[in-house]
Amino acid sequence: MKTLVTHINPHLDDIAAIWLFKKFHPEFKDGEIKFLSAAKDGVTYEGKAVDSDPEVIHFGIGRGKYDEHKGDVGDCATSLVWKDIKAGGLAPKDQLELKALDELVEWNTLIDTGKGSAADISEFGVPSFIRSLDSKEETSLESVELGSKILDRILEGLKRKQQSILDWEKRIEFKTKFGQTMAVSSQTIDRSFCKRMSGDLFLIYNPKYQSVQFFTPFNLDLESIYQKVKQQDSDADWYLHQSHHIILCGSHTAPGSKTTKLTFDQLIDVAKSV
Repeated sequence: MKTLVTHINPHLDDIAAIWLFKKFHPEFKDGEIKFLSAAKDGVTYEGKAVDSDPEVIHFGIGRGKYDEHKGDVGDCATSLVWKDIKAGGLAPKDQLELKALDELVEWNTLIDTGKGSAADISEFGVPSFIRSLDSKEETSLESVELGSKILDRILEGLKRKQQSILDWEKRIEFKTKFGQTMAVSSQTIDRSFCKRMSGDLFLIYNPKYQSVQFFTPFNLDLESIYQKVKQQDSDADWYLHQSHHIILCGSHTAPGSKTTKLTFDQLIDVAKSV
């Protein structure tokens, strides 16, 4: 029986190490997870020498290959697993996924080595809400399962971010009455990404779903754009957010809404003309 071992009440680091190891060692996908008390230095599963059985893998405990406590300064269990995956030629060839995993591992390492942001270690951070702190095997397993689901979502978000960085290079920049305006056609760029970029007004067009967003991170009223697009395509389901900072036509929260017949170039012309 393949077995994955960590300490009771695992940290995000230990959970991420197990998640990452299973992702690139599919033979351990259904491996049993065991939890040990870290009360004794160098404790191992069934008292056997750590790393002596290829069917039993320790993470963050036992002073073995994937336990940073043996003296791997600046590393954590996750980063040790990732280095081993790369060294073994198992890392993905797809550059978007590779960069996303690099960023995820770096984020986790910073948290585990005490260098993470205040938000990362707050009550609203991932490490806080995946740990039950009751030292039970049942809830420790729940923490691993919950953490693994969260890490899956984070990885998908980071892959979208990497694609967004590529798409952003093809943006169109121009001036409007709102200031510096950025128009981009992308299936992955969203308002969160745009907030990290410089610009006063953003036009995001998703060519796959023909959905549209006009967005400003500043106190600018976009009603004039809203009235213009409604005039040019009155059949589409346009929505002006109550803040007047966002205009939507088609979104993930409104499946079935009627998208616009206006092209990306025509939408740019609207922004220029108001």
